[in-house]
Amino acid sequence: MRKNSATEIDIQSIAKTLKTIMGEDEVENVARSTGFLRRKRVLVPYALVLALLSTLGVGKADWIADILRAYNALTGSSLRYKPFHNQLKKWQFPEWMRQVLETALMKLTLDVLEPLPDSKLQMFDDIVMHDGTSFAVKASLKKSFPGRFKKVSPAAVELHVTMSGFSGSPESITLVPDKESERHFRPEAETLKNRLALEDSGFQDKKYFIEIDEADGSFIIRGTKNIKPLILEAYDENGIRLPYLEGKKLSQRRLPRQSVDLKIGWGKKDREYIGRLVVIYKAGRRNKKDYTYLHTNLAREIFTIREVGTLYRLRWQIELLFLEWKSHANLHKFDTGKEAIAEGLIWASVLASVFQRYITHAAELITQVELSTRRAASSTLHYLPGIIEALLSLSLRRIIRAIKSALEFLRTNAMRAHPKRDRAKGRLQAGLRPVATA
Repeated sequence: MRKNSATEIDIQSIAKTLKTIMGEDEVENVARSTGFLRRKRVLVPYALVLALLSTLGVGKADWIADILRAYNALTGSSLRYKPFHNQLKKWQFPEWMRQVLETALMKLTLDVLEPLPDSKLQMFDDIVMHDGTSFAVKASLKKSFPGRFKKVSPAAVELHVTMSGFSGSPESITLVPDKESERHFRPEAETLKNRLALEDSGFQDKKYFIEIDEADGSFIIRGTKNIKPLILEAYDENGIRLPYLEGKKLSQRRLPRQSVDLKIGWGKKDREYIGRLVVIYKAGRRNKKDYTYLHTNLAREIFTIREVGTLYRLRWQIELLFLEWKSHANLHKFDTGKEAIAEGLIWASVLASVFQRYITHAAELITQVELSTRRAASSTLHYLPGIIEALLSLSLRRIIRAIKSALEFLRTNAMRAHPKRDRAKGRLQAGLRPVATA
């Protein structure tokens, strides 16, 4: 049985976990270790974290003043804008937020999906997706965060994220200027041992494929259509050899109107990569041929063309995560030219989403009802404020009561719309099942 299964958690354990991670002692210890808190001030660190969760995790927030108002409302303070702003612009603020988020990523994670007992996916410890999401920040930050598109977005950032498919939560996040090459931030090959990595075409790299294979990892990485490897072996969808393609360079003109499974030799002889390339066919507009290239080291004898394509579609889950961050956790450009504030609010926005997903996943496991994280994230106004106010009180009894109320709300208002369709066509068709209903 995997850790964090439905039989191992209950409302009290969830309440204790939240009280520890978001509580006064833990948050203030991190604030002191980073230098954000040096002496007692009117601004209370753990109350500020809760105000950030309340502002960024509930509704729409566009201004720093929105966070100040939330803080004053939660604490009954009358803190003014200038001293509040002076605290956020300290360079220690983003490091403090990053470390609070790092703790949350380690401890606010629950496995909600697992392979079916007879599934081929039992061979993997996890399925991980990696990608990046970028957005503009205030143009005056262009020296700190130069963007790729100077005229449109002179200042922009990119978050490089590795996400667990079984927990539906990010494992690691790196924040860099958008101008940086994404290949530098992909998962290291040794971290993929016994795991399946799904990545987009930006990570097509022969050396990387070899490194993952040597580390006993697996991958499905999308390829670009401009590569011209030598076709060593070719098979159709039924496993029948296609000798007329073999010994020739890959060219879409030569490919048939069907998916093919290729063994390719790519690169110079002294640095040649020998690997599997699955080419999936779909009819294009005006009857033009259209193909998707998928590099993989999954064995042809175990995973068919169709199964490789189905597995790769799981990568869409990380795109849905990014959409959730931007739509329901206020990951966007704030009107600030202060680098520390801009970066700190980015980490706080992601923290708000991690907090939301943890509550949703806990509700799914405890109520044993399949829930939609999108529906839950769009409904935070109706359950999150109660939990935040209870956390502010530091009363375990109040926190338990607030979580009970939230779980009941989510059970009846955030159910997945089409669980049967998920199994036939959606995220479960590759051989997964929800832990909650297993």
